[in-house]
Amino acid sequence: MIILIFILVGLTALAFTPTYESANVKVFENPSDPTNSLLYFLAIIVFTAIVMILTRKSEFFLKLVMYSLLFISAFYIFYPFFGILSIIPSSIVIVALLKRPNTLTINISAFLLACGITAMFGISLEPIPVLVLLIILAVYDFVAVYTTKHMIDLAESVVKLKLPLLFIIPTDDKPTMLGVGDVVIPNILTVSAQTFLNSPKIFGLKIPALTTLIGGALGLTILLIFAEKFKRAHAGLPFINSGAILGFLIGCMIS
Repeated sequence: MIILIFILVGLTALAFTPTYESANVKVFENPSDPTNSLLYFLAIIVFTAIVMILTRKSEFFLKLVMYSLLFISAFYIFYPFFGILSIIPSSIVIVALLKRPNTLTINISAFLLACGITAMFGISLEPIPVLVLLIILAVYDFVAVYTTKHMIDLAESVVKLKLPLLFIIPTDDKPTMLGVGDVVIPNILTVSAQTFLNSPKIFGLKIPALTTLIGGALGLTILLIFAEKFKRAHAGLPFINSGAILGFLIGCMIS
């Protein structure tokens, strides 16, 4: 199921891409600027720091900040489709999360957010800046999970607050969880390859985009096998990003 979600997010983000391009909903004006990757990384660091501080200081303000950011994100994700009326579906998402924060509601909200964010960043960054971003974030995720371990604390806070920043798949044992970022980050390269590269297509997908998606899915598969063997939290991006990058390079070579 987790692998299916990963693939569906990539394909749905690709389907969203023409609408987002028409609406000119971009994060960066210059998609070829490699410093965009550093700005993205800096934003993640600041966001993580704010969440960790508020987790210790005030759960109320943490909820207020998180749901405000979720509403703004949802509004921009829906905007290319509904314009100013996006306030309606955005409000529905927030109310649903507040009133019925069950696994289904969280997963649906996480899926919508993941697809929209992937599409927006995918059309805002050319492949080279995305490759830089994937490498930086893979290293950061490794350190944050295995060394400082603050990413584990962050995940626990997200689960406690029932925020749509994790995909949660119930199992007979403990639930399988995958961060939205683990799905979004590698699939940004999928959308970027589809948007900016000139390449032959297979079933409507440019070859590097297709191989990036496949590579990311294979990296995720290895992660799940690794997690099953070693029963503990693991950094997802080193596995998934490596698969996506390798798939992208193979796609560029054969196309």
